[in-house]
Amino acid sequence: MPSSTSQQLDVDVLIVGAGPGGSTAAYHLARHGLNVLMVEKAAFPREKVCGDGLTPRAVVQLRRLGIDTDDPRFERHGGLRIYSRRVTMELPWPDLDDFPPFGLMMTRSEFDELLARHAEKAGARLMERTEAVAPIQDDGWVTGARIKSEQDDAETTVRARFVIAADGSSSRFASRAGVRRDPAKPLGIAARRYYKVERRPGPWLEVWMDLHEGDTILPGYGWLFPLADGSINVGAGLLNTFRDFKDLSAQRVFDAFWRMLPSEWNVNEASADGRVLSGPLPMGFSRTPPAVPGMLLVGDAAGMVNPFNGEGIAYAMENGELAAELIHEALVKDRPGIAHLYPTELRERYGRYYRIGSVFVRAIGHPPVMRALTEYALPQEWLMRFMLRLMGNLTDGRKGDARDKVMYALEQIVPAS
Repeated sequence: MPSSTSQQLDVDVLIVGAGPGGSTAAYHLARHGLNVLMVEKAAFPREKVCGDGLTPRAVVQLRRLGIDTDDPRFERHGGLRIYSRRVTMELPWPDLDDFPPFGLMMTRSEFDELLARHAEKAGARLMERTEAVAPIQDDGWVTGARIKSEQDDAETTVRARFVIAADGSSSRFASRAGVRRDPAKPLGIAARRYYKVERRPGPWLEVWMDLHEGDTILPGYGWLFPLADGSINVGAGLLNTFRDFKDLSAQRVFDAFWRMLPSEWNVNEASADGRVLSGPLPMGFSRTPPAVPGMLLVGDAAGMVNPFNGEGIAYAMENGELAAELIHEALVKDRPGIAHLYPTELRERYGRYYRIGSVFVRAIGHPPVMRALTEYALPQEWLMRFMLRLMGNLTDGRKGDARDKVMYALEQIVPAS
């Protein structure tokens, strides 16, 4: 019979989940010499539903981790090639002071393991096939968790000075500490599948901005992204702001998209490599609160996906680093309240941008608005170049930057949430 021996571990920081946010936090904490434990329910390599695209924001975070972005396992891309029924347009990533003019591609099964192993090399401990069963709370403060190993079913009590929940969009662990999804915030669904085809879209990320199912325009987008091994990631996402969202599944949206593709590209059942997998995209601070006493949430667990473009990796890594730096300062100064500046810091970094993005996705949920966007905005190259910067949250950081001016103008007409 499996062992049920109870043990106890004492660490500085327990991190639940070893995705990009959790591993980034673990790296930065370990770099400061803290005793860090990451627990991951699955074992690497493990699949994750994602477009696998890394924007210039994510490249910045990789450099901050000391990851070699010239690693041949990455496929480099220079921007977006956008398709609609009326136009095909190539939009290079802007060359800005704060962001490189390129992005990268790597499957999440490979990328997540790369980051987790990098955190291990920095000194973090990783326990795979280990589930965080429930948080431990003392007088309302999260002080650790009960964890269980799949290998021997042994349960261990982990006592931690701080906990980071980085276990994805469902985040059952955080929900057991009182964190809930805000139903007023936007949610997306996405599905993707890998294909082996001869056609290579690189050096572009190919994006379809007007998904159609018959005569109906769907408020989402489709993608075809190249990978270094010669395969492509094909996927589609849809927003819950669409009036008929409840009648659609991720599979149905995915099928509507791939059937739009030219037949000569051979994206079909014969060239498929693996199953269609789908998952949610929790957007715009959709999990609340982003911190409870003793525990901070990062990445999808905090609902940190960008409403404008569905990007989650860069934001998970950014707030993973932020959480790590605040926790480190709190521990060094023995002032726990410093770590709980985290929600305020998140609001200052992303609050305005995410609020306006949420209004944007609600607007395009109305077919007439989506139709106007695809028919009149898409053909305007100058406008789409600007939209690339706006939707990618890319700015040169200078006062008076055009993106920030437009953000300010939009803020004047967007009601406070």
